[in-house]
Amino acid sequence: MKTRVHYPEEVKWKVIEMKKDGYSNWTIMEKLGIKNVSQIKTWMK
Repeated sequence: MKTRVHYPEEVKWKVIEMKKDGYSNWTIMEKLGIKNVSQIKTWMK
């Protein structure tokens, strides 16, 4: 079973900021080291 990854609050806010600026999910994942695209989608709700 995989372990959960807890991201710092600063990373979450940076993702939201980058999405508003028009960055793609893939670019955000590469730059911030996020492993799964569904995490970005969850934060954007």
